Amino acid sequence: MSEKNYCSWCFKKTNHKLFEKNYLTRNVYICEDCSNHTLECRYCNNMAMGKPNIDITNDSERDFLDSIGDKWDNELCLEHDGTIASFETLSMQLDDIEDYEKIFERNSLNLGKAAKISAITLGSVAVFTPAVFFAAPALASAAGGIGLLGAASTGTAISTLSGAALTSASLAAIGGGTMASGTAFIVAAGAALGGYKGGVIGNNYFGSIEDFAIRKSNESKNLHNIIYINGFLSQEEEDFKDWTKNLKDDFIDSAWYGLKWESKAKFEIGRDFVTDISGKSALSFAQKLAERAMNKVKSKINPMYYINSVADLISNPWHSTMVKAAMTGILLSDLISRTKGQTFTLMGHSLGCRVIYYALETLSTKDKKFIKDAYLLGGAVDRKDNEGWSKSSKSLTGNIYNCYSRNDYVLKYLYKGASLQFSDPIGYDKIELDNSVIKNIDCSDIIDGHMEWKNKFNLVLNRINEL
Repeated sequence: MSEKNYCSWCFKKTNHKLFEKNYLTRNVYICEDCSNHTLECRYCNNMAMGKPNIDITNDSERDFLDSIGDKWDNELCLEHDGTIASFETLSMQLDDIEDYEKIFERNSLNLGKAAKISAITLGSVAVFTPAVFFAAPALASAAGGIGLLGAASTGTAISTLSGAALTSASLAAIGGGTMASGTAFIVAAGAALGGYKGGVIGNNYFGSIEDFAIRKSNESKNLHNIIYINGFLSQEEEDFKDWTKNLKDDFIDSAWYGLKWESKAKFEIGRDFVTDISGKSALSFAQKLAERAMNKVKSKINPMYYINSVADLISNPWHSTMVKAAMTGILLSDLISRTKGQTFTLMGHSLGCRVIYYALETLSTKDKKFIKDAYLLGGAVDRKDNEGWSKSSKSLTGNIYNCYSRNDYVLKYLYKGASLQFSDPIGYDKIELDNSVIKNIDCSDIIDGHMEWKNKFNLVLNRINEL
């Protein structure tokens, strides 16, 4: 082809050399940048995925590509099958992180969405293609759960998933899969940050995280910014007044941003499990989770076990929100890595700390450091994950302030119960890793319950400033 067109394999505008001329079907080309086969999109001049070039992949990627069949000739490019909003914005850089929405503005029709709806209506069986992968999201989840999707070290396999399949596969890799597959996924996502593949992952995550938004509440010409992130909510409408009222003295010279994500789910958890300060609601819920898990253990370990287990996680507000926190953290890390000459301090409460944890761990794969400090209040993250905290600590120029209280009964019962006692939350005790970057702050004499952290953040800051 004489003119350059976007490639759905490498996402770049490249030349495509004729490989196979056909008269009854579309011609097959080879992208001169990534060497994979491409075909013209049925709707535009951009190139859809053809057969991958197996010779240029590593062993784990080759096994993955071989396992999902030979029918690679996609009908549509990634724009028109709904995987991404626009090729042009995949590597976009940001002057202000609040401008992130430009990356996800759709300039073309999502024909893939209409096709999927039609397929469901007609009861037809979906074809194996890289953009859709397995027709049933549960199958993608099962594959992720046994390490298949986390195996591709460059992120190629993961980044070609879309929609519900990507959500479910990511859930399996991060939440329901093995530690190895989860770690591989973080490395894959981190390597892609700020570029084309990061844009593909971000496009899919953006559509999977309900009401994701970053909103500025304080202007500043300073290039250092504050991002604060909520966990459980006590009211349905998410605002950040309890953060901003405590930031004026210490952080007035910075721009402030509030990150919204999964507000409805966080409110439901807060309403149902956090309202009782004694922790009885959380304890009851944790006991039910434990009983369900023990019944699952009795099942024979096979692919259907993974499918059913992941289905349970998806339908459970606590576990699904835990996973969405990880996805939000990875998306946030990609947006942060696109900012020009800016640095950030991250502040989180409860599950907001989990968002920060995954953002830090993912950003640790970058040579450049974007994060100064991280303030974690009553965090719902494992305190004994030494490998994860070691990686996270490498992404900051300052410190991780882990603020905990042994009066936080919600974390004691809900978090530990939901994890079958295999995980202890940082919001209830010290991060175990001995690391000079990590500062554990005992606030037990200040904080009497899980929902007190933000209202008393000024007292917590005073204690930190005394260090």
